Amino acid sequence: MKPNIAIITSGYLPLPPVKGGAVENLVQLLADENEQKNKLDLTIFSIYDKNAKDESVNYKNTHYVFIKIPVIIQYLDLIIYFIFKNIFRKKNISSYRYIVQRLYFINKVSKHISDITYDKLVIENHPTLLSVLRTRKNFLKYKGRYYYHAHNEITNEFGNHKYLINVKEFICVSQFIADSISEKLGIKNKTKFVILRNKVDEQKFRSITEEQRKKFKVKYNIPDDHIIFTFSGRLNPEKGIKELLLAYKKARPKKSKLIIAGGYFFGSNLKSTFEAELAKISKDISKDIIFTGNIDYKDMPCLYAISDVMVLPSIWNDPAPLTVIESITAGKPLITTYSGGIPEYVDTNDAIILPIDNVLISNLTKAIIKIASQEQVRNKLAMAAKRESKIWTKVSFYNDFVRIINSK
Repeated sequence: MKPNIAIITSGYLPLPPVKGGAVENLVQLLADENEQKNKLDLTIFSIYDKNAKDESVNYKNTHYVFIKIPVIIQYLDLIIYFIFKNIFRKKNISSYRYIVQRLYFINKVSKHISDITYDKLVIENHPTLLSVLRTRKNFLKYKGRYYYHAHNEITNEFGNHKYLINVKEFICVSQFIADSISEKLGIKNKTKFVILRNKVDEQKFRSITEEQRKKFKVKYNIPDDHIIFTFSGRLNPEKGIKELLLAYKKARPKKSKLIIAGGYFFGSNLKSTFEAELAKISKDISKDIIFTGNIDYKDMPCLYAISDVMVLPSIWNDPAPLTVIESITAGKPLITTYSGGIPEYVDTNDAIILPIDNVLISNLTKAIIKIASQEQVRNKLAMAAKRESKIWTKVSFYNDFVRIINSK
């Protein structure tokens, strides 16, 4: 009999991931593969979205439970966001965008998992979601049967220390994350940590036709003889996008374009003062820089297909960025940094990896000049990435997840 598994997502972005989101796309990968393998009786809790609900009817082996947010909750969140942005002038304003919505979502999920019994729960990536265990005797009901899928370091326990230390297993995207959580929570038992490396749907990134490539280049008015550098991700300081713009501005490789794909917050029109700063930096080289905003995830394979080099110079402890995984899967050269879990996914055979220090911009400039001027370097890195990508499959991701859930 198939295990009955419930996955509790963020309460921010919907699944299926019609509005994007890195974690959301990884969860969806499990649902997609479960349609083929059917090893799990899968339930996914998601925030309500009409397009997501319409998409969900295509899934026979996954049950989506949508939580619809009342209009009054949405207005309360807008007021809170306005206060923190304009009165308290908080820098990381996206953290204050959906506070009440998440609390409402947690309460509704808590009731649902109380009314219906699941064999196991998987909590996706945020300690606040463990609050579903606080009420209705859910902790006693699911003790020894709930997992925490960690995509990021835990910096705040939100009063849920009890539920964190009683997790059956932490499913971590990298050893870096496992070590960080172990130290943060003081958990000495290493058997409570298991590594599940992120993957993407390799077929989507390897099946782009020449006609699709040409159309995508035309869309952004990019000449065929130009080398395309691409950054994909949130436009946050820790992603190193400012350093990249400054380095590209210094390098100014001939016949090249820099594509900046992403926004401050996935699937939203939130803007930040940091984005204004980026626009100012790029003003005098604007003809060579393309800000696309958020791109629909279904179009991401086309973005990679037209790109000659991917660049992700993270300056924080990046756990396991999808840009790195997508780059290797698409067989693209990569410039990145010795950041967090990144070195667990790539090495110097398939990427140029730079230290995070006070000469990062200078080294990034040199790397851009080198890879732009030396086709043999680009080809060598691309060939190594293609070799590595052969074992990076969605099937392996799904099978590893099922193995973890079925163990012990």
